[in-house]
Amino acid sequence: MIYFINYSGGFIDSVGTASAKTVENQITESEYNAILKMIQSAPKAPDGWQYKLSAATLEWMLVELPPVEEDPLTDESALVRYANELTGAEDETLTEATETLIKIVKEDK
Repeated sequence: MIYFINYSGGFIDSVGTASAKTVENQITESEYNAILKMIQSAPKAPDGWQYKLSAATLEWMLVELPPVEEDPLTDESALVRYANELTGAEDETLTEATETLIKIVKEDK
């Protein structure tokens, strides 16, 4: 069995095993076991942060996550969301939401 490590930006992303002999970044079984044990016991980071394992020192480093940018809400998406709040439906298009609203109005008459 072959053991390998994946890393980027100076941090370890993962370790794994393979049967092919052409795997890049091969490591020994003992290195694999030690790193895997560290990954499995990673400390819990506060919201907005993540602990990453340094490839150079094998120490956990607290790294701030980039902010999540939400796509701006379109007028159509806003209307569908509002209609779903009113009806309790899970419609995905404005046409579906309109049909649901019409159905409810007809039922109320």
